[in-house]
Amino acid sequence: MSEPAVHRAFRDHLAPWLGWWVLSMLLWLLFTSTLNRAEAVVGVGASMIAATAAEVARAKTAFGFRPRLRWFRHTVRLPWSIVKDTWTVFAVLAAHATGRRRVRGQLRAVRFHHGRPGDPVASARRALVTAGVTMSPNTIVVGVDPDRDDLLVHQLSAAPDDLEELLGR
Repeated sequence: MSEPAVHRAFRDHLAPWLGWWVLSMLLWLLFTSTLNRAEAVVGVGASMIAATAAEVARAKTAFGFRPRLRWFRHTVRLPWSIVKDTWTVFAVLAAHATGRRRVRGQLRAVRFHHGRPGDPVASARRALVTAGVTMSPNTIVVGVDPDRDDLLVHQLSAAPDDLEELLGR
């Protein structure tokens, strides 16, 4: 006899939901850096909400992620970029705090082939580039403009050459 649709749907969503909940709870504990009972209870509730939202999004959206191994060769640049940009951010902060220089970040558009929507390889490339560029503290990816094939970034201190190097150009 066939399993009822309700039971099948519950089973198909339970494991991913639990995975999202565990991940959310671990992140909560990492970010709060405490094992306080009251904080943990709030974390359990917040993690349940986050897990439910993530599972609803996962179930409604087909997301393919197929990275290429050769892309990871660019990760060797990340540690140096993080160190260099951390120094840059602290220098800019010091100049701003002492009144020597007013800090104004800069929005930039950098050429970046978006790829086809729904293509798992293009999706992986966009996600990995976004994560890799944003790891560097001076630069945050704001978005990808598919119409113009641009990566939109915000830099606290303008460093176009650093960004091009991080993108492997």
